Amino acid sequence: MSTSSPRVTYVEVLRVREFRAMFVSQGLSLIGDQMARLAIALLVYERSGSAFAASATYGCSFLTWLVGGPILSALADRHRRRQIMIVSDVARGLLVALLLVAHPPLWLVFSVLVAVGLLAPPFESARSAILPDIVSGEAYATANTLINTTIQAAQVGGFFLGGLLVAAVSPRGALAIDVATFAVSALMLKVAVRDRPATAVTKTTLLSDVSAGFSFVAHEPVLRALLTYGVLAAVVAIVPEGLAVAVASDDGNGAVAAGVLTAALPLGYVLASVAILRVPAERRPGLLRPLALLLCVPLLLTPFVPGTTLTALLWFTSGLGTSVQLVASVAYVAATPAAFRGRAFGIASTLLMLGQGTALLLAGALAEVAGSRAVVAGTAALGLLVVLLVGRTSRLGQMDLQESPSARRI
Repeated sequence: MSTSSPRVTYVEVLRVREFRAMFVSQGLSLIGDQMARLAIALLVYERSGSAFAASATYGCSFLTWLVGGPILSALADRHRRRQIMIVSDVARGLLVALLLVAHPPLWLVFSVLVAVGLLAPPFESARSAILPDIVSGEAYATANTLINTTIQAAQVGGFFLGGLLVAAVSPRGALAIDVATFAVSALMLKVAVRDRPATAVTKTTLLSDVSAGFSFVAHEPVLRALLTYGVLAAVVAIVPEGLAVAVASDDGNGAVAAGVLTAALPLGYVLASVAILRVPAERRPGLLRPLALLLCVPLLLTPFVPGTTLTALLWFTSGLGTSVQLVASVAYVAATPAAFRGRAFGIASTLLMLGQGTALLLAGALAEVAGSRAVVAGTAALGLLVVLLVGRTSRLGQMDLQESPSARRI
């Protein structure tokens, strides 16, 4: 008979010195990066006068993950993870500092963006891989929820606050603050996070490690199913967020309505993630399919609901289902041996980025023909089909994800 793990609160995980340092450093990075994205887009637009060039500054983050995600994330399994994070922070700070020169040429701006983007996968993979060593079991689930909730909250209000800060300190001032956040983050990691040895001494090449990571994930049905749920949730949720402006415009509304619609799904995630922590850990895998259905079904009604208020309520309800990502991500880490965590995270993050970027492009193109509300519903219908297929082939609800076949074998 299984016994429920005692609930661990946010306050309790924040009392862990190492986690507190990582959480604060990530919060600083979120603030700095939000400001830097706006600042760089403004710099590029001022220099080029091109809206496409300005939007391309955001696209760089997707493109660099396609290369850096599966390849450079393997570094987190080959070297000491704290060292990877510190070196990445210092290097990114020095790179962004290059843009503090007066009137940086566009080639320098985009070169820095690409280089900084390539350093994100090893940092994020190392951070994700070391977190279960700092907090484990139910404490990890709480810590992971707190991190993801912070990210969602940043999406809700980050760009608005970032815009105010950029306006107050100028684009160059915003970039200087971003440099400072990287420096403070590296210092906090150096002082407060314990240095741990690499998970394994390997004589293989980096590409061999990358290939082994892909092979490992591909041959584990549990990991494949969890990845499917995670990518599904990301893709289905990003489409209404990406089309919120168009939906509001079609209703004859402006920026306020678009902001309400954009915030609806992340807000649902934040509230649902708190509730999920009250569910015993051993019962959470059984929530994967119900939550995925809750994500997709309300969005099917989008073309039939008039006005911003009802649409926002519908999308908020769907946002509750996006918490399937929380359940899937915690289970994914639990089912992955420590030696593969960095690569497994890199693969998952790359698939998420690729799925979201592709979905945004296709949804935008289709909305020109079929209408924004119809595209939101169509995406949900495809997601629902995937949920039904995964539900027929997966045994996640019956498996003990704390001790997967992979974890026992390694």
